[in-house]
Amino acid sequence: MAENQTVAQEYIDNAFVYDTYREALDALLAGDPTIINYEDSSLVDYTRLNVSRMQRIDKTNRLLDGLRNAGRALNRSVFWLVITEGWCGDAAQSIPIIAEAAQVSEKIDLRFILRDNNVDLMEQFLTNGSRSIPKLLMICQKTNEVLATWGPRPQELTDLIPEIKKAVGEDKQQFSIKIQQWYNKNKGKAIMKDLEALLNGIS
Repeated sequence: MAENQTVAQEYIDNAFVYDTYREALDALLAGDPTIINYEDSSLVDYTRLNVSRMQRIDKTNRLLDGLRNAGRALNRSVFWLVITEGWCGDAAQSIPIIAEAAQVSEKIDLRFILRDNNVDLMEQFLTNGSRSIPKLLMICQKTNEVLATWGPRPQELTDLIPEIKKAVGEDKQQFSIKIQQWYNKNKGKAIMKDLEALLNGIS
């Protein structure tokens, strides 16, 4: 990430809160889309699966004490701006945890913005040249400076990707299965540890 990178205020103003994001996903699946609408039926199918995953995580996730403490110790007001899409499997695994973590501190204002409607913003925060999501931007509320970024996957999983790709070759379905198995086994702990470290770094 470039030093002193900022996010234009218009992106923050046009972003929406977590409840609105979840309601928009539900509306899409109910056939009455609002701010999220995918014409490709396969993207709707992925979104349906991801909503189910998020609902499961909502019920089972428990924040680690270290993350709670880091959130409570935060001494500056920040926006957490998440670039995402409903069809993204990695987003389904992380967003419920990000949302719960944001509730720990009143200094965190969590908002969401859609990647495909905001390509210029996404282009500022590529991952190895790719528009990979989700991408969490931690932004100073006073200056709009980006203090830290996270995503699209927890670092622990990112480090394993070469090994997973070597094991499955060009089989994209097996790759997705391996990724999902890792998420199921890890139960969000790696994401929480990453967020804890980022919070400690900007406090």
